Amino acid sequence: MKCSMELKTQLQFELTEFADNQASDRIPAIGNYDYWLLLMEYFLAKSDTFEIHCFNEEAAAIEELTSSFPGLFDIDKKGGMTIFSGLLTLEIAQFLMSHHVSEKKMLKWFSVFLSRGEQHIFSSEHWGTEFFVPDVTEEDLLFIKHVAPYGTHFNEYT
Repeated sequence: MKCSMELKTQLQFELTEFADNQASDRIPAIGNYDYWLLLMEYFLAKSDTFEIHCFNEEAAAIEELTSSFPGLFDIDKKGGMTIFSGLLTLEIAQFLMSHHVSEKKMLKWFSVFLSRGEQHIFSSEHWGTEFFVPDVTEEDLLFIKHVAPYGTHFNEYT
């Protein structure tokens, strides 16, 4: 007898190789964020709200977001983090896709969460090196595995 309630498959995946073996800097060994752009483009298309977390010390990233989109989102400070949240506009999506790398060649934002309504869809964490998809489809999985850098560790569970 088949259960009528289908269990969601969750996917956590993370990069395992970093530049200069500096896992603390979290700069991918491949030296670029092309995989991140492809993942973001894919999941931005399914989302209508966003949340970005920066450490309070990351003044340049915070200032850039604050000055680029005055009044377009909520800003909250909690637990040493500055949290930006709001509706995902075309301008914000384009900004995320074109202003994502800092002068240190690192992803600018500690965490980016994408949702549709109340449903969390995708998160990029630890400066674009750890990811979570709470309800991954076969199609999502094929795409993610295709674009993820060599050596990415995948953990699927229900």
